[in-house]
Order: sequence, then structure tokens, then C-alpha cells
Amino acid sequence: REEVLNKIENLISDLLAGVADTGLAKIKLSNRRAADSARQVQDMKLHLTARSAADTKQNIVAFPGPNILNSWRFAVLMRTLDIISESLSSGRVVTKRDVYYRETWLFKNQAIVDRIVDDIGRTLNVPRAALGIVAAQKGLTCGTFCMHKKDGSLMTVEGEIQLIPPFDEIKCIDVMDIDFVLVIEKEAIFRTLCACKFYNRADIGRSILITGKGYPDLSTRQFISYIAARYPDTPLFGAVDSDPYGIDILGTYKFGSRAMAHENSHLTALTLEWVGVNVLEYEDGWTKLSTVDRKKALKMLTLPWMEAEVAEAMRLELQRMLFLGQKAEMNVVGTDADGVIKYLAQAIKTRLGGR
Repeated sequence: REEVLNKIENLISDLLAGVADTGLAKIKLSNRRAADSARQVQDMKLHLTARSAADTKQNIVAFPGPNILNSWRFAVLMRTLDIISESLSSGRVVTKRDVYYRETWLFKNQAIVDRIVDDIGRTLNVPRAALGIVAAQKGLTCGTFCMHKKDGSLMTVEGEIQLIPPFDEIKCIDVMDIDFVLVIEKEAIFRTLCACKFYNRADIGRSILITGKGYPDLSTRQFISYIAARYPDTPLFGAVDSDPYGIDILGTYKFGSRAMAHENSHLTALTLEWVGVNVLEYEDGWTKLSTVDRKKALKMLTLPWMEAEVAEAMRLELQRMLFLGQKAEMNVVGTDADGVIKYLAQAIKTRLGGR
């Protein structure tokens, strides 16, 4: 905490020095989206080239500025730094949602808080968790395993749905003798699988089920990334819709996100394998791609990680969607629990059998 507080004090000292010299208060925010997204993983035969200007791009927030928007951005930045300092000084962790509700009139919406907190983390070159501000927990898990917490307590998960705790509270995770991990895009399907005890089946073995309820929060991504790194021989599977957003969610788990590019080294699970649903499997359940879907798919195909060998299946799926003009959601496998269970059990059995 002291290290981060010192960095904030230095930032403010530089600002005040600038005011004394030029009469202008300004702070240079590093561009987190231009952060080094390159990585080289020899065993995966993956190599992505870094952008040469990754760390040189900066956004300048100044007061007084040329217009009212500049003044508002400066106020948002300073108030957020104030809340971060208060959080670190008191030792209390607050959620980004809490930050927004402190000054709704200033922040306007939650997305503004999300962006400015991540920008500050990148500028100070510290993980977002080190700022004392976290995302509200939403990831869920189920199965049979245990988490050892840093306070010495033990959190045991035994067939009951549990909220994934903030990862900075976890010391280690013991997955025991599980056969695989299954990450599910949709909460409804996750709950269906949990109710049917999919995590303990004689035909495919024992597993840990996880959902981030759509796009995952930081704790869920850290949780999965930890398992991928700590237990590299444990298969990780992902079940998502065959639409651009489902593939993007899978890519967020596997390769990271642009918003958190500076922290992706401990937020990714490169071994995560897509198990469906595939748009070619269920022609009767196709839904027409919207204009927004098509733009999303085309934009995703330009992402650097799409060129990687381990992203080939995802890349081909997006190309199929664009060629056919169609997409397919998980519910095409059946409207009842039996359809989803049968589909996923067979898909996982096929992949486990090939190992």
C-alpha cells in the first residue's frame, strides 16, 4: 500500500510542479490498450509480435483545458485518485461499483469508473488489485475442491455453488483429483449442470464447473489462469455460444482483454479448449447474424491473437458465421437439461479420449 501511495504522491507532486511552472495542471495517463499484448509461449508454438509504440502512447488530462469535457475528465481523474488514496490509507477494499455510487453525478456511468481505474493502474504500473479497488464478485464455481485463504481459513467447495472470492484473498487452490475444468458462458446452463451433478459423472469423471456470467470479472479470470498454470496437465474446456460474443468471451479467458492488457500475463489460460457449440452442427437452430454481430466478428478477426495456431478453431468459426450469415446459441442442442448434458458430455468425452 505504501508503495502505491508514494507513486500517487509523486504523481500529484509532478502536477503541482507543472502548475508552478506553467499554470497548467496536467497528468499523463499511459494508454493501457496499447500495452504490450505480445507473448511468446514455445510449447504452444505461439508468437505474437509486440507493437513497437506500446508504452509510448499517452493521454494527457489537463486543467484548465480547451473545453468543458477536458475539465470533467480532470475532475474524474482527481476524484478517483482521492478515493484510491483513501482506500489504501484505511486498508479497506472497495468495489468499482462503490466508487461510482459515491459520485454518480460526476462519473455519469459505471463504464467511466472502470476505464479510469484501469488507466490509473497502468500509469502507476501496478495491478488493479493493488489500488484497493476491485470489481464486484460475480463468478460462480461448483465441484469438489478447496481454496486455502491467506488469512489461514479453508474454503471447501463440495457440490454447492460458491461465489469466487477476490483472488488476492487466496493463497492456493487444491483441485484434488479432478479430470477436467469446464468454463461455461451462461449462468443458466451452469446452474443446470450443477443441479444435475455434471461435476461428478462416471462416464467423463470429476470436474470443476465455472461461469463468469458472460464476460468474466477479474477474480474469475485469475481463478482459471491460476489453475491453468498450477495444474498444466488438467484439461480446460470452454462452452460458449457460436456467435461473435461467445467467441470473444472465450478469447478473453484464453488470451486476455485489451482493457487489461498490462495484466494479461496472470489473467490468461492458453490451454483452454473450445468444446462448442459449433454453428455447423445445428442448422435447424440458426439465427441470422445482425449488422452489429457482423461488425463484431470482422473486428475480432483483426486481433493479433487471431493469427495464433491455438486460435485456429475460433478464427474458422468466425469465418463460417460470416460466410453463412448465421449464428447458433447453446440452446440449439435442446431446450431441456438432457440436451445440454448429452451434448457437453459427448464433446468432452471425445476430447478426453484423444489425450
